[in-house]
Amino acid sequence: MTPQPWIVRRLVILLGLCLAAAALVVGFGVQFNGTDAYPDAEGIDADYDAHVGETVHIWGEVTAAEKGYVVVTADTLSLRVSDPAPDDVAVGDQVQVYGRLAPGQRLVTTASDVQSPEALRNMYAVSIVGIALAAGSFLRRWRVDTDRWAFVPREGE
Repeated sequence: MTPQPWIVRRLVILLGLCLAAAALVVGFGVQFNGTDAYPDAEGIDADYDAHVGETVHIWGEVTAAEKGYVVVTADTLSLRVSDPAPDDVAVGDQVQVYGRLAPGQRLVTTASDVQSPEALRNMYAVSIVGIALAAGSFLRRWRVDTDRWAFVPREGE
């Protein structure tokens, strides 16, 4: 049994779209290394005193939450940041901080964003539930016609 030409065309188009999406994702990951507007953690750590007073944007992990400050580590650079507050984070949380470097391995934070592992799990769980609801809603009204490899309205509705 040879497949019909329109089935082959659809499969080729589907494969082409999947490859294009994968190429775009991989290409973005290769091209985007952050921004050159701010020094990176490795550059700051190499010559900290030269960067004091500069505005920086760093992604790091909370390695300590002590009285009055949080220690954020990115690569080999560890900074005491003024925000977020120690009560708002836990060791192991991922933090994005933006602010001005101060002497003594300190960062006066202008803005910060905390991403806890629990928040990431919740985000994925809500996404999966949303996908399931959307697919269920779609499949209530439509079915797959395996003879034509197409979605067709369900009969009787």
